[in-house]
Amino acid sequence: METNFYVVGDNRGTAFFLRNIKFFIGLLLFIISGLSITTAYLYFTQLLDQELLTVQFKQEKTRNENLITKLKQTGQQDSEWEQQVLSQFSQQKKMNEQQASLLARQRGEISELNSILAQREQVVHQFQLEKTSTQEQINNLQLKVRSVLQQLLSTQASLTETITENEIIQAKVAELETEKNQLEKLLKKRKQTASSSVVPLNKQKSQTLVDSAVSVEKLKIQSKDGFVIVNYYLTNNSDRLQKGRTGMYLSSRKDLEKDIPFRLDNSTPFRIKRYRVISRKFSKVKDGSFVRILIWNDKKELIIDNAYPSE
Repeated sequence: METNFYVVGDNRGTAFFLRNIKFFIGLLLFIISGLSITTAYLYFTQLLDQELLTVQFKQEKTRNENLITKLKQTGQQDSEWEQQVLSQFSQQKKMNEQQASLLARQRGEISELNSILAQREQVVHQFQLEKTSTQEQINNLQLKVRSVLQQLLSTQASLTETITENEIIQAKVAELETEKNQLEKLLKKRKQTASSSVVPLNKQKSQTLVDSAVSVEKLKIQSKDGFVIVNYYLTNNSDRLQKGRTGMYLSSRKDLEKDIPFRLDNSTPFRIKRYRVISRKFSKVKDGSFVRILIWNDKKELIIDNAYPSE
């Protein structure tokens, strides 16, 4: 099985080196093998040359010794022959010296190759150490990748749960939107019914004494079996917080023009930014009675005084 290396990060050089680490190791081993073979070839060639030169040297030496012996035995009869022999001997000596210098130079080259080979061995050893440290780093990265994968799986599971919860919530929101639309339609119908059936009476004293920022809206009066239930929205028509008190009272037609004094015990405080629902239930209501709605501001000034029929 091939070992796959994965690198986490933006170092492209490290990623490229790790992806092609087998190629670099193979190339380095090939170079080392080539250098080793070349060094061995030169070494053995040098040994063969040394052996050949040694054999030749011995042969020449033996030949020279034989010649010298013959010359001594013959008493050096011919001087020319002696000169030729001496000349050959000097030439052979020069040749031997040249071969000796060549051997010395080849020994130097071999020593240089040996030093180069030692350096290469040091490089290989260092590379092996780096490979070991790199393998440790790769193992650590693999452990980190596994932990990240586990976190990713847990995150995906939580995300799936969240998506399921969101779908449930969206379904509930859709149901609530449907109910809201139905309630809005029902409230709209009730508002239209209330606005068409409940109209304030025109009273001389119902004129606004102070500029009112609040109003009575969505008024609904229900009368049944001597009971009257009144509901309305006390709405803030301004951008500021409105404070004050409001009250609902039963009145006969002849008492509509009478003022109702401000009292804390029979009025309700309000503090609204948008609106507030006000409701009250009256019992034992006589026929022909009217419901009066009064509103005072925070300075106890009457701002609204409207009367509505209870039936």
